[in-house]
Amino acid sequence: MPLPSSILCPVDFSPGAERALRHALALAGLVGAHVTLVAVNDPLLVAAADAAGHADALRDQVEAALMATLSRVPSQASPVLPAIDIAAGQPGDEILKSAERCGAGLIVMGTRGLGMAGRLVFGSTTERVVRDARIPVLAVPDYSADRLSVENGVARSSIGHVVAAVGLDPTDTAVASAAGEWARALDVPLTLAHVCVTVPTPSWWPFAPPAATENVETARGRLASLARSVNSAGEALLDVRRGDVSGTMSAIVRDRDAGLLVVSRGSGERRLGATAYRVMTSADIPTLVVAGA
Repeated sequence: MPLPSSILCPVDFSPGAERALRHALALAGLVGAHVTLVAVNDPLLVAAADAAGHADALRDQVEAALMATLSRVPSQASPVLPAIDIAAGQPGDEILKSAERCGAGLIVMGTRGLGMAGRLVFGSTTERVVRDARIPVLAVPDYSADRLSVENGVARSSIGHVVAAVGLDPTDTAVASAAGEWARALDVPLTLAHVCVTVPTPSWWPFAPPAATENVETARGRLASLARSVNSAGEALLDVRRGDVSGTMSAIVRDRDAGLLVVSRGSGERRLGATAYRVMTSADIPTLVVAGA
């Protein structure tokens, strides 16, 4: 899974989108990629402007707003001035079309932020893009520590580790490969992590607890084999723990001082799997979602 030469960043002029743009520009500077900004207008607004003879004025205003956003986010780390793409329609659909037009290898976008329970809640647009994109999507929550930035025209990273959440399933190679490429690009350690699921039982449960379905040492051996298969031998650290998936993976992220988590969207149906969603919810860091096998 090669690093992207073109990155798409949707901008809806929210603080979350501006934060995602900072990440996109920093990543572009680190890997030498080109950035395209896409803004999607409501089709009713476009129709009204067109009927009033102001279609060009509307586009000019949106372009000016994009340039104003760029002026607040130092972009000198990108080797090329970001391109601008202005579309009209359903945002999720238009973002995916824009990604095809610019040949993007990565989409970087913000999430909607925190729900009432303090958990990650995807906006409908982000959920649509993550679910249906054929390329990796980096979801940047509003509330995580800012580990990527552009300072004095230089892209900087304070990411401690890249953690790949490995499920020991057919998507593992895609997850580990993507995580390994980004770990090398960021010059940070790579951790392949797996959680052997423990089924919790309440104190009043009258029966014996269910037997563990996975052996920790067996899982560690499979992770070591995966590391060798993606040419990460000698580079990847292995972290296998027993517990509930979301909480334990979150603990791994904290213990490794991770600044980037890589998960699989899941195989089969083109949707974000429940396990991946729970992991993203608890980790609270920028998460790269890759398509499964």
